Amino acid sequence: MKALAVRSAVILLGLTLLAPPARAQRRVRRGRAVRVERPSAGPRIGYDFELDHVFVGGQANLPVGRRWQLVPSAEFYPGETGSPYRLNADLKYHPPTAYGFFYFGGGFAFLHSTGNSRAGANAFAGWEGRRARPFKPFAEAKLVFASTTSFNIEGGLNFSL
Repeated sequence: MKALAVRSAVILLGLTLLAPPARAQRRVRRGRAVRVERPSAGPRIGYDFELDHVFVGGQANLPVGRRWQLVPSAEFYPGETGSPYRLNADLKYHPPTAYGFFYFGGGFAFLHSTGNSRAGANAFAGWEGRRARPFKPFAEAKLVFASTTSFNIEGGLNFSL
């Protein structure tokens, strides 16, 4: 299972590096142009303070509104006993700030380890770069509420699709 997690992370990273550069889309609302984000995907790495272990994974950002994104993600804990992983289905909101860097959100979390599965929720806040580059870096702090509460810090890159 550990080899599968490592292979999946390498494949996901390779696919994101092949993604074309981002181009902003514009839609007209009430007579004015409104910027709409393109879908993106990318790798992530983080640290889980409850398990005291590093995790790797990936996510996709799927715009569902001007400031809203659906963010499915997976996180794997290589080297940890029992091959634990976490699947997330989150909703992210970028409030109307000056540069739009800050975001927050929450969603569903499914944790699995050695035949033991738990469902829970998570809440997060973070920062995401908005520059016109082929990638956008992000940093995030996340609380996961399942049978126990876990605090995570993570970061990564998003590449436009």
